[in-house]
Amino acid sequence: MTTIINSIILLGILGFLSGSFLAFAAKKFEVKEDVRKIIVEASLPGVNCGACGYPGCSAFAKAFIKGEVKNDGCLPGKRQGVPERLQKISNLTDEQLNELFEKNENEVEKIKSEIESM
Repeated sequence: MTTIINSIILLGILGFLSGSFLAFAAKKFEVKEDVRKIIVEASLPGVNCGACGYPGCSAFAKAFIKGEVKNDGCLPGKRQGVPERLQKISNLTDEQLNELFEKNENEVEKIKSEIESM
């Protein structure tokens, strides 16, 4: 009987230590995504059609941030006002975008509506 209890205690301790280590490692090696890419991708229609010449909205957002494509490159988004939103985003500094992202608690829809109201 004591063998079973000792085994359960040992497995509990090992499980706790393993979980603690994994939590630490996840926080230590966390990959931060670029806030600009998240905001630009949220401003796009999300159709992933490839009409812009890129495989999807994520690739278009990366290219827009790098300056490889103009703000009117998203064909389905022209009617939805995407070029105007992208122009407003490009006029903001990185600090303003980070502040906007943190203020709205990383909720993309709130960020999108605040950009439209600017």
